[in-house]
Amino acid sequence: MSSVSRPCIVIGAGLAGLSAALRLARAGRETIVLEAAQAIGGCCSGAQLDGCTFNNGAVYVAVPSLLRRAFEELGLDFDAEVPLMPIAHPHETHLDDGTVIHLGSPDVAHAEGVESQARTLLLRDGLRELHADWQPIYRCLVDKILPNEPSLPRAIARLWHHLPKLGGRADRLIARHFPDPTLQAAVASTLLYTGTAPRRLPATQMIGLIAMLEEGFHLPLGGMGAITATLHRALLQAGVPVRCGSKADRIEVVRGAVAGVMLASGERVPAGQVIATCAGFDVVERLLPARDVPGTLRRRAGKAPLSHRAIAVQLAGRFEPRSDAFIVNHVPDMARQGEMHQSPLAMRPWLSWTTPTAVLPTLAPPGTTIIETYAPVSGISHAQEWTPDMTRHALGMHLEALHRHLPGLKVDTLRTLDPQDFVRQRHLHEGALYGIAPGTTPNHYFPHRTALTGLYLAGQTTFPGFGVPAAMYSGLQAAESLLGEARH
Repeated sequence: MSSVSRPCIVIGAGLAGLSAALRLARAGRETIVLEAAQAIGGCCSGAQLDGCTFNNGAVYVAVPSLLRRAFEELGLDFDAEVPLMPIAHPHETHLDDGTVIHLGSPDVAHAEGVESQARTLLLRDGLRELHADWQPIYRCLVDKILPNEPSLPRAIARLWHHLPKLGGRADRLIARHFPDPTLQAAVASTLLYTGTAPRRLPATQMIGLIAMLEEGFHLPLGGMGAITATLHRALLQAGVPVRCGSKADRIEVVRGAVAGVMLASGERVPAGQVIATCAGFDVVERLLPARDVPGTLRRRAGKAPLSHRAIAVQLAGRFEPRSDAFIVNHVPDMARQGEMHQSPLAMRPWLSWTTPTAVLPTLAPPGTTIIETYAPVSGISHAQEWTPDMTRHALGMHLEALHRHLPGLKVDTLRTLDPQDFVRQRHLHEGALYGIAPGTTPNHYFPHRTALTGLYLAGQTTFPGFGVPAAMYSGLQAAESLLGEARH
């Protein structure tokens, strides 16, 4: 039986897997999706608890134009399928001296506190200059680079005249556009999600702030899970089976080519090709027989740096809201923000959280607010070293810190995910939130096309950067690679 006559197996029903499977189905290929969890969506999904919708990973949509384009390539009308709510007040940052900086478009960004008028003018001027300086790079990435198969020569050809900017450091770029240290701290706080200090991040990591200035941040009505739910519906309409609770145990290789997938249940699923959207690390270390691992993948797995780990602390409760901001940060100056990624926090006053109900109150019962924050995890080499006692300790300190910032907070529902939960429930390699560390150069990422016949990779370890549109395109590009090779 030829490989084309056997089905394509997609491992993982997250953004990348669902997108890859739908692209294959649209091309007429028989496709089966295998998902280890009991529900689809991966890190772009929600969990229902006590009438509240909590996120399982992704917390907002950036670059909606790229997401819209990805849906169009799958024959879907994004605006009709996934209505978006703009986040009107994306960032509010509190400094130790009581100053509050509100980030958003240059027309509404402003400062409160000492020298507020002067700082507001400096803030708006800096945002306008930064946007004007980086907008051509942003548009090139969104329009010319990210939608296409990753290619270093293509990227250099498109961006060569911007290379001096791309090679700098994030903290230096911020200092150049915002001479006031207070404004520097506020702008740097937009990088907290990376788990890395600004001085250790490349200037390219500021593209997230440019995305906010260019297109704004958004939430889908119904929460982040609405995106993957739409892809799942389209797959079911196309007749593609999505088998939840079907954990891949091993990719079977016969005479140097993929032949099937063995499930943890003992079932064998024949396959002509496999797109694995789980971490490339897991493909190398767990799914492939050691003798069949291509040397290029083995070397990549040995060198690619993992992102940070954290404990997701999610709660629903009641308090008098002091702000309608989606992201609220309490941070030190830019040079010390790296300390926020080290555990334990002890009695430090710094904390960052998101409030999805500030944008979508319907995610919780009336009068209830959802807060989602991440407690840092450091000092361990492997996720398995993390213990329940460590989680309880970190949770206690984070709740204490939240009560200091929100004195009237009454917690009704509490949910946590620690590094071991991220491994077991979200199937993230070593509990690393983004797979490969943000800011890592593209040559450290796993390729979509591998040297093993019939094996393709997608997901968060195959593309530089992390976000909903990029995750979708990793699946689309893996599917295109498969279809292209099958045609030849």
